[in-house]
Amino acid sequence: MNAAVLLLLLALAALPASCAPPRSFRLELASVDALAADAANLTEHELLRRAIQRSRYRLAGIGMARGEAASARKAVVAETPIMPAGGEYLVKLGIGTPPYKFTAAIDTASDLIWTQCQPCTGCYHQVDPMFNPRVSSTYAALPCSSDTCDELDVHRCGHDDDESCQYTYTYSGNATTEGTLAVDKLVIGEDAFRGVAFGCSTSSTGGAPPPQASGVVGLGRGPLSLVSQLSVRRFAYCLPPPASRIPGKLVLGADADAARNATNRIAVPMRRDPRYPSYYYLNLDGLLIGDRTMSLPPTTTTTATATATATAPAPTPSPNATAVAVGDANRYGMIIDIASTITFLEASLYDELVNDLEVEIRLPRGTGSSLGLDLCFILPDGVAFDRVYVPAVALAFDGRWLRLDKARLFAEDRESGMMCLMVGRAEAGSVSILGNFQQQNMQVLYNLRRGRVTFVQSPCGALR
Repeated sequence: MNAAVLLLLLALAALPASCAPPRSFRLELASVDALAADAANLTEHELLRRAIQRSRYRLAGIGMARGEAASARKAVVAETPIMPAGGEYLVKLGIGTPPYKFTAAIDTASDLIWTQCQPCTGCYHQVDPMFNPRVSSTYAALPCSSDTCDELDVHRCGHDDDESCQYTYTYSGNATTEGTLAVDKLVIGEDAFRGVAFGCSTSSTGGAPPPQASGVVGLGRGPLSLVSQLSVRRFAYCLPPPASRIPGKLVLGADADAARNATNRIAVPMRRDPRYPSYYYLNLDGLLIGDRTMSLPPTTTTTATATATATAPAPTPSPNATAVAVGDANRYGMIIDIASTITFLEASLYDELVNDLEVEIRLPRGTGSSLGLDLCFILPDGVAFDRVYVPAVALAFDGRWLRLDKARLFAEDRESGMMCLMVGRAEAGSVSILGNFQQQNMQVLYNLRRGRVTFVQSPCGALR
């Protein structure tokens, strides 16, 4: 071997990990009810009902953080309008030396990574054994004077001679988790990362993840999230239907890329709202209901019209199409939330959607859904759900239209003989939430470097 080449190879081998080529990490996303479904022989109907209940509980208190002055909040916001209850998809990770394997709910709407720790004075019930930091040789509490500790809105020094960073991470609805902010080795598959900051929680009140989860892994935009700490510039996931026992996929790193050859894809710019700086926030500027193709529909919104003209010829409107201008609600936008099953629309948008769906579908409305949903239509006798006409709904994000077909809008309530809309009503003036039911069987790619989210209508098998 040439001596110069050999020296070059030796030099490359000596480079620190931060200079190495970017790597990718793959995790399975297990449904939170997968194990319970097998153990208790739960039906798809019961699995869906559970997920909807968790979504409604998660939404509780959404108005508490609305309208708060940006100057009163740091770059990392400890209070979020979404409660931690929920967590529809779980990942398996390891922490400490030797590695303690734990299961955590992933959350795109928060930042902090945390797990319950011994000794715990006020923890919720969890299935896995609790992490004991005393047995980890790489565990270290962070001092309260550290910059990392200062990233949290609410923190304090420990009692007496204890200078460790004691935090309180508050969600809306007065739900909190508190404990010691520490660093330890985090294990993802076969890869280990030293010095990852996480919350060693010793008390959680007012709402908690499901017992299948020992804590939460935040994937938000703040510096304490998993993607920020690992310097991940992109990540992608694909979610199966909520009642599916087949796991989804999460890819972190350079290999996270939606199917390049897919024709049905839209790239949406991510916006920042000073009220919710950690969220993946999309500028919602249009809504369309009608029996349409995938072509861009016309809109009265200036931004959307300009984008539509630049990307495709203006289509001929369908006679059944109804355009709805978002108007004043545009400033509230929509956040992407993987941990909420159903989508929630700001009240005025929801009311418009319901009124137009009633006109389009022309079936009698039903009440008393066993799934706990609000807008339901009684299915005709002898007519299967998959044969009932449902108009497509399109959401405009800065003029890019995301089309939602029947499979991403309605669920069949077989016990009640109805089909029900998987969209709920949020408070007037609040932020809207894009839930995971509307993201099912779709690849969602977050490009943090370019500041955009790409939605690809492609099956999960195509995400490698």
